[in-house]
Amino acid sequence: MDSIYQQAKQRKFAEKTDKSFNNILMGFRSHQTYFDAMMQGQLPFYNSRPELTGDTPEDIRFYPYFYDASHMTFQALRLLTQTMAAQSYQIKDFYPVSNHLFIQHQVKSWLHSYKRQPKEYETELLSLYDKMAQELPVFTYKLLPDAKGNHFSIEEICRASGFEQTEYSLMLLRELNLLTHLIHQHDYFKSLYIRMPLHSATEQTKEWITKGIALDTIALKRGVKLHTIEDHIIEMIIKDYPVDVSRYVTETEIAEIRSLYHQHHYQRLKPYFEESQIDSYFKVKIALCLIMKEVKL
Repeated sequence: MDSIYQQAKQRKFAEKTDKSFNNILMGFRSHQTYFDAMMQGQLPFYNSRPELTGDTPEDIRFYPYFYDASHMTFQALRLLTQTMAAQSYQIKDFYPVSNHLFIQHQVKSWLHSYKRQPKEYETELLSLYDKMAQELPVFTYKLLPDAKGNHFSIEEICRASGFEQTEYSLMLLRELNLLTHLIHQHDYFKSLYIRMPLHSATEQTKEWITKGIALDTIALKRGVKLHTIEDHIIEMIIKDYPVDVSRYVTETEIAEIRSLYHQHHYQRLKPYFEESQIDSYFKVKIALCLIMKEVKL
């Protein structure tokens, strides 16, 4: 039987400790853990806290989205679907399928940006699921609620889809990971995508760089080392916050690291630094993060 744990375990690099692996599964909030998860293709398992079950995993590919980001993005889609259904049937008061304040805020922001046209929404939603169905069998549409919040149960879904309830968590993750990727790229739905929150210190750095202030100046003003501020930039890239990377690394340097990636993939930073003309590990890490964003692992 396959499981989330086995999918994560098969991606673990041999030289990485069990502690660093467990930090990923348990959602340890450190910049090194984010980077390790990114480089090993384990973002979809970060903070998944899976049961230690399963044996031989099948070859399942995942896009680099955090486990929680995929689940929360889907909850936003569920709440929006319920809201549009309620509007279609002119139901003004209903009990929402999610009381999570951030998810509700995300849905409200989407509603402010788009006209509330249930027919258009239905067309776009069906188109979204048609794209998903081109890559794998889908079942999460059965979790989308009607105006009153009714939807199929997990037991009903497993029975209809032909898999055991013990397999449900992995199958759900696989589908939500793809769904999140499609939503993130989708003109109509993309503002539903929920990013993982930044550390408070990273939020401050984000505000400074928005004002165009150089990283060394930020480090000096805040009384921290430069590499600390650089870690904040890496966190922003990993978590999909907009960063003008051209301020820190050139297209030529990114291309150089990309050519080396085809040789080394990723195990350590040192080979990239030694075999390129790039003069800082910070640039290497930025380039690798951008490359990993393009790779389905």
